[in-house]
Amino acid sequence: MLQAPVVVLTNVGLEHTRWLGPTVADIAREKLAVVPPGGTLVLGADLHRDALREAEAVADRQGATIVRAPADPGVPVRALGGFQRRNFAAAIEAARAWLGHVDDEAVRAAAAQVAVPGRFQLVDTGVGGPQVILDGAHNPGGMEALAASLPEFLKGRPLTAVISVLDDKDAAAMLGALLPHCADVVVTSNANPRALSPATLESLAAQVATVPIHREPEPKRALARGRELAGPGGVVLATGSIYLIADLLRSDGTRRVSML
Repeated sequence: MLQAPVVVLTNVGLEHTRWLGPTVADIAREKLAVVPPGGTLVLGADLHRDALREAEAVADRQGATIVRAPADPGVPVRALGGFQRRNFAAAIEAARAWLGHVDDEAVRAAAAQVAVPGRFQLVDTGVGGPQVILDGAHNPGGMEALAASLPEFLKGRPLTAVISVLDDKDAAAMLGALLPHCADVVVTSNANPRALSPATLESLAAQVATVPIHREPEPKRALARGRELAGPGGVVLATGSIYLIADLLRSDGTRRVSML
């Protein structure tokens, strides 16, 4: 068993249910199994109520201390997206629990530098073309968190999504969260053999929104098509699978990573 004196639980969604269980409570119980006796459990601000109940039960059983992280860290964070501000707030509380105290200047310096590749990652600032963002949201919870951060960033600009999803994910729920924010959608694939076909994604997208849907199986060509559709004043968001993000960031001719 891991003996980490400080454990962080940011949120729990329905994923890997084949191994972790069919409900949020089941999955939270599996994740919380690492909480040691007398440890500290830092909980994210947007924790699902069923996961919170499990966390409280585990803390009571293990004699662990619960720390609730705030929704905002109170300092400007370089990483884009409200979910990243919440995660940084949880990280501050974890550091404080581990160290006993944290230096405010160190927190501000870290917040000004921190960036998470593949999470609301701005890869093109839009000079002469649309802004382009890559985000590896690959399940409904992740997509909902991403979608909640879009209005603040878009400020009324049109959004074109380039999306690929693996076949073991709830693609319909993911599309339902994202597509209401979109002016156009380009469905594509990725290098993982478990990727849903663009035709399947197109069919699912047509069931959840009336947004125009375009099909381009090759990821980099799909991104190029997204740029064309968005135009200079728009925003392009590539999302739905970490494998899609890897395909878009990978230099041509480099070796592919694991398909697990």
